[in-house]
Amino acid sequence: MWVVEMGDYPHGPAAGEQPQSRIRILEDRDGDGRYETDTVFADQLLFATGIQPWRNGAFVTLAGSVAYFADRDGDGRADDRETWYTGFTQENSQLRANHPRLGRDGWIYVANGLRGGTIVDPRKPERAAVSISGRDFRFHPHTGDFEAVSGVGQFGLAFDDDGQRFVCSNRNPLQHIVIEDEYLRRNPQVAIPAVVQDVARFGEESALFALTRAWTTSNLHAGQFTAACGVKIFTGDRLPESYRGNGFTCDPTANVVHRECLEPAGGSFRSQSPYERREFLASTDEWFRPVNLEVGPDGALYVVDMHRAVIEHPQFMPVELQSRPDLRLGIECGRIYRVVSKSAKAERFVVVRASADELDADNGWRRDTAFRLLSEQQGKVDLDAVRRLATGGKSPKGRAAAILLLASLGKLDWELVTTKLRDPDASVRRWAVRCGERWIGRDVADRESARGRLRTLAEDPDEIGRAHV
Repeated sequence: MWVVEMGDYPHGPAAGEQPQSRIRILEDRDGDGRYETDTVFADQLLFATGIQPWRNGAFVTLAGSVAYFADRDGDGRADDRETWYTGFTQENSQLRANHPRLGRDGWIYVANGLRGGTIVDPRKPERAAVSISGRDFRFHPHTGDFEAVSGVGQFGLAFDDDGQRFVCSNRNPLQHIVIEDEYLRRNPQVAIPAVVQDVARFGEESALFALTRAWTTSNLHAGQFTAACGVKIFTGDRLPESYRGNGFTCDPTANVVHRECLEPAGGSFRSQSPYERREFLASTDEWFRPVNLEVGPDGALYVVDMHRAVIEHPQFMPVELQSRPDLRLGIECGRIYRVVSKSAKAERFVVVRASADELDADNGWRRDTAFRLLSEQQGKVDLDAVRRLATGGKSPKGRAAAILLLASLGKLDWELVTTKLRDPDASVRRWAVRCGERWIGRDVADRESARGRLRTLAEDPDEIGRAHV
């Protein structure tokens, strides 16, 4: 387990002090289900906010930048650091770029943090700077290409089983990215009122049921989302099947983790809480500060508890409280909870291999990890095995992952795309549309065939699929 510890919150190091954020790797070497060994992968970092493992290291979002930390000798400690992108705004330690996540298209996505920035690649200064004002960010780990994308996540970024992207912000617990910025750039004459859909009730329409006093900075926000963060779409298999595809969002002010059940609605989704005046997880401990959620190798839901006396940033407090002495109380108390169904069978962690078979796994963590490992290898991938999965995989998730891997590796052909445009599962057809776009503008014999076949999908019974077309 990779753990990012933001020890600098809220003010950062005093003059002359070293930064206090760090990344640790926890291990269960004796197989008893508990982590007893930890290694500091990297320390003395400033405002670290997220991590994406990649090859023999990891991409890390930290103060104003995205950097790659490499472990060249395999001892679990980073021995090399390379800054890839800089220019992310650093005004407030709460509002910074975060949550680097590998998408199904082979790009790594980063939540904006709300304050934006103008991004450059210091390794290649000849590349044009990119403004991410009001938009999120993505980069390609192989080519280094980077660009702004739709969405403006505050702290949290997640993908569902179908590869749909979701973000959140303080008052907006669950937002779906419906239209990507690349489509708007193709036709600047089209006026789109919004590219993001609030799936769950937000702002004054939202409701939270805390077991604590849950003080908010405005009494008008009492009982509502005021610090929504760490959004996650559950893709594991250690909770009941009815939980798969549900949205979970933390609110550390209310000391709760909130759950929403999603259902398709036009080209997006709508949702509602399955509970009557209660939450999926709530605590009577006012220091319980859930800030992030993940699905683990065992298919369980993991809850990251920052565990602080004070979670609000001093910038948003009355002046007389901004120097209160308890701002860092709890700095040594962070913890992680593992949530599974009472009826779930015990399961040991297993190693995920860079194998096409793993792309067909029921547990989303295994599937996503296999996708990453295969993406890292590029020229060493067994393409025949991936193509067999794309055509005959037992699950739609596996077939979709296979065609997306082929597309990201540049090994997808039009014949396979046309087959997948007729796949019985709507999610596979959606990604076949996205992958098939590249043939529309090509001066090749397949161009008219591509246009014709893609037009037929405009009448597809799947509304989200029609939105893609």
